[in-house]
Amino acid sequence: MAKGMGKILVAATGKGGAGKTTSIACLAIYWHLAGKSVALLDVDANQTLTRWHAHGDVLSEMTLRSATDETLMIPIISELAADHDITLVDCAGANNQAMIFAVGAADLVLIPAMTDEANVFEAARMHRIVDNVISLTKRAIASRSLLCRVKRAVVANHARAQLEALNTNPLDAQLHDRVIFQEATFHGSSPTVLAPKSASARDIEHLAQEIELILWRESAKLKVKSKRSA
Repeated sequence: MAKGMGKILVAATGKGGAGKTTSIACLAIYWHLAGKSVALLDVDANQTLTRWHAHGDVLSEMTLRSATDETLMIPIISELAADHDITLVDCAGANNQAMIFAVGAADLVLIPAMTDEANVFEAARMHRIVDNVISLTKRAIASRSLLCRVKRAVVANHARAQLEALNTNPLDAQLHDRVIFQEATFHGSSPTVLAPKSASARDIEHLAQEIELILWRESAKLKVKSKRSA
């Protein structure tokens, strides 16, 4: 991606139902409401993000493109990144060429994982795929795993320890398994809108802020420096 382009966040894992679309939708709405220009790209054949976008709530206020043809990935991502602060790409729950191309264009790959052995294994596999894409493209691509649909702290702690041991760089933030996330899917919305003071909204805020430190590290450092000088 050329200099001056907006940031590109890709949610990818070969495991279906891990939380890719939920994470993308919630982050998009959070940043949209914070004043960033946000674009969405749905490359999943199931088109879940596209359906949520069509419900007409906050998500529908953002630019959305849908494409499953891998030959169109880079041109579309480049077009969206040229006109938006951040482009969020929702990949299919399968390892395919479209996903590889999207990862190759990413500034950050988010790897959602539920708290079970199969998801942890797939997160580690996805991390290795990112490493291979880095070797192929000769460009820096950050990747972080994200625990989603967390139900029990003790299980989540064990899953986090496993993710750390497998070098998948898990984020400190995590998304808990709460009914409001399911409710939000029917509205094309997010807990940030439906219940802004809820624990789920705080989960999203913590996630967005942690990702911001990765994607906009230099500007974040300048803000901290400015506050210290004030």
